[in-house]
Amino acid sequence: MNDVEFEFWLPRNTKNKKLNMVINSNDRNHHQVQGHMVSRIKKLATYEAKAKKDKNMLPFSPKRPCHLIVTVYKPSRRRLDTPNLYPTVKALVDGMTEAGIWTDDNDDIIKSTKFQLGGLSGKKGFYKFVLTIEED
Repeated sequence: MNDVEFEFWLPRNTKNKKLNMVINSNDRNHHQVQGHMVSRIKKLATYEAKAKKDKNMLPFSPKRPCHLIVTVYKPSRRRLDTPNLYPTVKALVDGMTEAGIWTDDNDDIIKSTKFQLGGLSGKKGFYKFVLTIEED
């Protein structure tokens, strides 16, 4: 089977937290603010994944495991520690679970998750996340 790829564009706004959709593990958000951000990211991921997935695609499952590659494109030349964006990726993965991409997002299904930097996003204030799913 070919790799399956999903692309998400998320705004990072540290001044107006209501517009922010990128969570860094170093952020110190109030738990309610964080919860609202996670909810918005999950809803976006569910919507986008349902719209983009092949209607005939069977979900990944323990009998059909996969590996996840997360490629992050950053909006500026500032240094970035890509694994610190895991809270954002977790919300995207949860939304993809709701969209039926996999039956669950546990280690029996997603065998590994790899983070890598893809370069600049080319869009000021926006991160681009490309989640590539490789069948095991």
